[in-house]
Amino acid sequence: MIKKHERLKQFFFIFIKRTAIFIGILAVLIFIAGKINWEPLENRVIDKLSRQEPVGVQYTEPFQAQVKLDIPDTKAYKKEKYLIFKTNIKNTVQLLASKMGFPRNGPKHNLTSIKKEVANKSRFNHLVSVNGIEFTDDQAADQTVALSDWEIMKNNLSDGFHALKEVLTVRIMTEDGKPIIVKTDEEKAVVVDFDSSDKVLRWGKEIQAASDKYGIDPAVIAAVIEQESGGNPESHSPAGAIGLMQLMPKTANGLGVDPYDPAQNIDGGTKYLAIQLNRFGNLEMALAAYNAGPGNVRNLRYLYISETQNYIRNVPALARKYQKKFTLHK
Repeated sequence: MIKKHERLKQFFFIFIKRTAIFIGILAVLIFIAGKINWEPLENRVIDKLSRQEPVGVQYTEPFQAQVKLDIPDTKAYKKEKYLIFKTNIKNTVQLLASKMGFPRNGPKHNLTSIKKEVANKSRFNHLVSVNGIEFTDDQAADQTVALSDWEIMKNNLSDGFHALKEVLTVRIMTEDGKPIIVKTDEEKAVVVDFDSSDKVLRWGKEIQAASDKYGIDPAVIAAVIEQESGGNPESHSPAGAIGLMQLMPKTANGLGVDPYDPAQNIDGGTKYLAIQLNRFGNLEMALAAYNAGPGNVRNLRYLYISETQNYIRNVPALARKYQKKFTLHK
């Protein structure tokens, strides 16, 4: 029993000793690296990354000429993210060194993650609501809550490596003179509009989810939303249709969705459109059925309904407008 206790004690002693040596070597390397001016090399790397087109993103005509890589904005965005990564790693090392008895440079609150500070000063801070540039940890968000050194290090590393990922994957493009952010994640490209106030595109995630689920072009879904409700989830027609894609209560009930919930309304409307597309075999007749009802398509009466004729002309035209908005979602 004594031998087992001694072995355990010896194991912990060796572990602590090796950890101390590792941190000591790391601190020395950080100290030496801090004496070297890395800025020219860092700028060259960021410049090279900023000039690369997003991996796996393809543009279809006629939108190829309208979507261009914005190198100056991309470089500025990457530099902000790299500053977060570099500073957070340096702060983490200083905290680790202080845990081993080395003197701490400055008060503890100066060694916390700088993500929020950078975001508040950034000219890209309007991305906060759509690209996750905010504290998701309640304690980190509330600066009045005292954090332990280990909690600070955890936040620093999480924010730092997330920022490094953005340095490697984010590009800023201009589309018709309007900036958008393109973020490649493994083999999937995700597009987030800077302008999240767009009446229809603010529902982009819900539209894309419904598109993926039912196989309907997201541009068509967006076009139907604009045609039906103008993107207003509280829209009510005189006939009693509800929400974004104007579902009648009976139809919504049959589809099993709550028409007052925007995500469910879009899901239900897309499902109903997919049913009509499967039933009639082409988009024009599916749109006619969505607008005038399947019965009026079967008996060809929709050909003589002016509202429906306008509907089947307007929706494809609107879809062409939205096509480029979803082109980068591959």
